[in-house]
Amino acid sequence: MKTVVPAAHPPAEGLARALNLALRGAPAVAREAGFPRDWWRHLGEQGLLGLSFDLDGRGPRADWPAIAWIAGCMARETASLGLTLGWLLNEMVGRCIVGAADTERARALLRRMAAGQAIVGLAVSEPEAGAHPKRLRCAARREVDGQGERWLIDGAKSHVSNGPVADAFVVLAVTADDGHRKAFDAFLVEAGTAGLTLRPAMPAPAEIGQASSAVLAPLQHAGLQFEACAVPASCRLGQGGTAFDRIARPVRVTEDALLASAMVGAMYAELDELARWLRTTQPAPSLVRRLGALRLELHALEAVADHAARRLEVEGPSAGLAEFNAGSRRMFERWQAEFEALAATLDDLGDGIASLSRDLRCILGIARSVGELRQLEAGQRLLNTKESDEVPA
Repeated sequence: MKTVVPAAHPPAEGLARALNLALRGAPAVAREAGFPRDWWRHLGEQGLLGLSFDLDGRGPRADWPAIAWIAGCMARETASLGLTLGWLLNEMVGRCIVGAADTERARALLRRMAAGQAIVGLAVSEPEAGAHPKRLRCAARREVDGQGERWLIDGAKSHVSNGPVADAFVVLAVTADDGHRKAFDAFLVEAGTAGLTLRPAMPAPAEIGQASSAVLAPLQHAGLQFEACAVPASCRLGQGGTAFDRIARPVRVTEDALLASAMVGAMYAELDELARWLRTTQPAPSLVRRLGALRLELHALEAVADHAARRLEVEGPSAGLAEFNAGSRRMFERWQAEFEALAATLDDLGDGIASLSRDLRCILGIARSVGELRQLEAGQRLLNTKESDEVPA
């Protein structure tokens, strides 16, 4: 994106230039041809994967504001939220989950992820349960025999991003349930492990009535079925019983914060495409003004997205940032609705804008129920406040 990189994050400018050069020399990507492993390996060879990983004890090459800014550049340059989301998921899973596990197995996987040699899927949601902790049923039970300790996983997972091409999965499973509260653990499960079967992904709400490959392609999703899937004890990640609070909740807030910049990039791509189309016509001044208003509003949203990434770096995936994400999501929804209303008045815009709009609506629909719950809680706090709004006489 044509923005000024904050002086506090100079690496972002160099990395963005490297990204632009890498994309020019990257293998072609066909939206409907499945996830492009050759394109992915190309980014790894160019040193553009695992930017947020600490691979050698000297810290990451990019902090969250830089990662967010680069995601915006990628979304605008590729006009693909699917590719951008796949890249962001690699950064988040690597830094927040795999990189946090202090084991040689995890460190080896982290190096493969940074080289473009491994893709890791995150499996939290379940059919008819979403990611609500009280409804999750996929479980793991500990077993000890003459061969040592292992865990047997049973259950199903749904909507695993990059599931069809993942080389391994981080799987959240219930390991204790006293009837009031469940304890969760995370397990690293290699693709192809006995007892693990890939299933076709059920369509997300935003995809119903559309071809499933149309939304967020070439990113793909899959379901997972576990039947006495045995993993060694060394594949359990982090402190026992705490995985939901360590992984599911923080990753949700982290993803929302970083996706803001990716959406800004995709929205710029929409405007770029619309401007190219309008240059071949003689648009009325009123239409030009509406187009300019969208551009100015998007510049403001770019600042909102940068603020979210900066807060993430400073305070982590806090409750305050989660509320900020919910509020900013409403702003993005209104911008996209206004853009689509403008585009609807024009004819023969081509599939590029339609694909971007579908992808943006899908992203805006992710965890919508969580956002609506935060809206309700904010309204209740406002109504229940003890402070009076009355002005004393």
